[in-house]
Amino acid sequence: MQLHFTDPTSFKIPMIGSGLIIAVLLFLLSNQWIGSEDRVVQVPQHIAARIVQVNKPKPKVAPTKPKTTKPVAAKNKKPVTKSKPKPIEKTAPPKAVVEKAKEPAKPIPLPGADFSDALAQEEKQNALDELLQKEIAAKQAEYEEQAQADYISQISALIQAVWRFPPSAKHDEEVVLRIYLVPTGEVTEVVLLQSSGNDALDRSAEQAVWKVAHFPVPDDAVLFEKKFRQIVLKLKPENARL
Repeated sequence: MQLHFTDPTSFKIPMIGSGLIIAVLLFLLSNQWIGSEDRVVQVPQHIAARIVQVNKPKPKVAPTKPKTTKPVAAKNKKPVTKSKPKPIEKTAPPKAVVEKAKEPAKPIPLPGADFSDALAQEEKQNALDELLQKEIAAKQAEYEEQAQADYISQISALIQAVWRFPPSAKHDEEVVLRIYLVPTGEVTEVVLLQSSGNDALDRSAEQAVWKVAHFPVPDDAVLFEKKFRQIVLKLKPENARL
């Protein structure tokens, strides 16, 4: 027998068979349940459980009784035996140190005749050298003084040549000037050290120095620094009428 989905009548027989089978099974099951005793299923009640921490009791500590110290019976003291003193060992006396006698210092030999002669000769030579140095210094000073005098004479002559003193000037009146020079002989400053008492004469003397303006000086730098860096001149109107 074939089933066709397009023909509904083809499903009747299988459906009837299936229904009978189900009915038989239901009948058998119902008879079995009725014959058996009703069993009461006891549902266990819900038990609420909780964890309780049980504190263990602390062990009781028995109080300690104070110990009673029993008096110790004094033992019979043994007699103290004194030890015999040890015999003192005799130490040998220290050996005497014999110091050697120091040798007497050797006498310093006195200088002989040769040494004395050499010393005298040296002293004589030193005296001669000192005397020679003094002579040289004296000659140098003499040379410087002479050179200064010569140059001052030339400078004074140059000033007298251009000096135009006033008519009131007298030949015995004197003007003292300080003149500052450079190594080339040029005048840098003129200072009145001592007045003649005549102002016109003083001014005319200063004007004469500035009119010359350049004076002869030595080429020796040492001599210039010592004697000519600044010079002092005493000027008198030689050709004055009075």
